[in-house]
Amino acid sequence: MAELSATMEDYLEAMYRLELDDRPVRVKDIADLLKVTMPSVSSALQTLEERKLIDHQKYRAIEFTAAGRKLAQEIYRRHQGLRQFFVEILQLDVETAEEQACKMEHALNAETLKRLLALIEFIKHCPRGGDDWLAHLKGRWEGEPCADNCDECIAAIEVPATSPFAAATEAKATRDTDTDDKKAVDLGADLITLDQLKPGQRGVIVRLNSAGPVRRRIMDMGFSAGSELDVERLAPLGDPIEFKIRGYHISMRHQEAANIYVRPT
Repeated sequence: MAELSATMEDYLEAMYRLELDDRPVRVKDIADLLKVTMPSVSSALQTLEERKLIDHQKYRAIEFTAAGRKLAQEIYRRHQGLRQFFVEILQLDVETAEEQACKMEHALNAETLKRLLALIEFIKHCPRGGDDWLAHLKGRWEGEPCADNCDECIAAIEVPATSPFAAATEAKATRDTDTDDKKAVDLGADLITLDQLKPGQRGVIVRLNSAGPVRRRIMDMGFSAGSELDVERLAPLGDPIEFKIRGYHISMRHQEAANIYVRPT
């Protein structure tokens, strides 16, 4: 079957919307919803009936065929998926989102829609996404700079080993670490490495000097710039060290702690 035009898809979607409202699908209702003339609706219905997508009997409500209903549902889902993305992620107003969804829905295939909906769920529910992430994104739309340390955020991103960017990401992380080592002496005389804090002492994390998977793992444990922590105790042989950070009790190896700069408080 040849593809329907965008206009014909609009008619199918309008009929499906009327059905969802438990309203009989009639020519006048379609005309009112799409703001077109009744003769235009009648002409479109004839085309859709020829394509075996609807059953249109005079003086009776219009009904979908099985194929017509399936197609109408798909069109409606594309529209709703785009609208959700525009409102919840791009944070457009509802009127603009509706207008843009109407224009773009006809070019979206099933696989693209599936991935778009997965992206929405990922952004809203991934621990590295969520409301705070969306709030920062909104700030970008409004021209406000992000106050957070981008290096810390970027370091927490998991880059798949198969990604063409993986090697470059690891190389950059190594270069950044070398640079950090050279700059460490300039961070301030009051800074020490985390392994130098004694049990009972408290500090604020200033910089992470590790790179790659180790850095990401440390950040996943809650160790990031600006976080306060307490040294609770040392293991009998001095390794690992136990900390309290963000309300959690966490153990870290001495070698890892030596790559974290803190300011004692």
